[in-house]
Amino acid sequence: MFQILTMLLVEIQLSVVSGKTETALFTVEVPQQLYVVEYGNNVTMECRFPVNGSLNLELLTVVWEQKRQGQLKSKEVYTLRNGKALPPSQDHDYIGRAALLHSELKLGRAVLQITRVKITDAGSYLCLIEYQGVDYKYITLEVKASYKRINTQVIRIPAEDKFVFICQSEGFPLAEVFWRNEKNFNLSGSANTTYTLTADSLYNVTSTLMFKPNMSENYSCVFWNKELSRETSAHISTLALMSRQHSGQKSLILFIVPTCVTVAVLSSALIIFQKRKSSKDGHPKKDRKRKLNPNLKDENRDDLNSQTEALYLSTITASRDSGSVGL
Repeated sequence: MFQILTMLLVEIQLSVVSGKTETALFTVEVPQQLYVVEYGNNVTMECRFPVNGSLNLELLTVVWEQKRQGQLKSKEVYTLRNGKALPPSQDHDYIGRAALLHSELKLGRAVLQITRVKITDAGSYLCLIEYQGVDYKYITLEVKASYKRINTQVIRIPAEDKFVFICQSEGFPLAEVFWRNEKNFNLSGSANTTYTLTADSLYNVTSTLMFKPNMSENYSCVFWNKELSRETSAHISTLALMSRQHSGQKSLILFIVPTCVTVAVLSSALIIFQKRKSSKDGHPKKDRKRKLNPNLKDENRDDLNSQTEALYLSTITASRDSGSVGL
């Protein structure tokens, strides 16, 4: 940047010495000196220069540089030298995001477009143009990030019968967080608010408030962005909170009771099944014996009758024998 300014001063001095008043009349103008853009959106900034007829690109040089407050070194956003872009010289933070609209050059407009604007894009931009003379102007870019979405979480502390209400959001610049109830009482003194910086230089703000809820009260956290004069709030109804808690307990009961009944029925069915199975396993041998030898009882009876008949016959025979001897 300093080399460019030095070159600019040298050329102006030479033009004054040589009497080239037409060069001294070459001026760069900016239609807007301050641009304010929302984080993540696109922005186009422009500076204008005299063309004096048809544009000769081979004689045109356009340089856009950015310098943030508190930093000594500037970043090269885009450079067009003698009608040709110089991508290698572009700062890596702007690669793929910053471009010069070439179609506007013939109208004497050096329009710089930056897409997906970051917080780090904020700063002072130098627009230097060399074309039948040299001149430059500065443009300021401000980047804001509203705290659009507030994430809420509620944690219950059963031992103390209290709740912790948590609000978290990201934005820029740093926001103040206020707490109040539906009666508009300020509860911020009891809150604890902390913040960290994200990789995109956004403020990640988290605020917590511990309270013992009243069934009829509502609470809200408010993120106040002073520089944007904008506030974002999130609300919670303790009545709804308690209702959800009661509903959760009721749902748990409705889940447990049918489950227990189902387990009891299945257990009873299993016991009955096992008893039936054991009763069937206790009598198969007898059944098999009956099936294998159904006449077993009859055969035993026949054997007994045969033995009895033989004993009777032997007794009669012996009686006869003894009688015959006696005669």
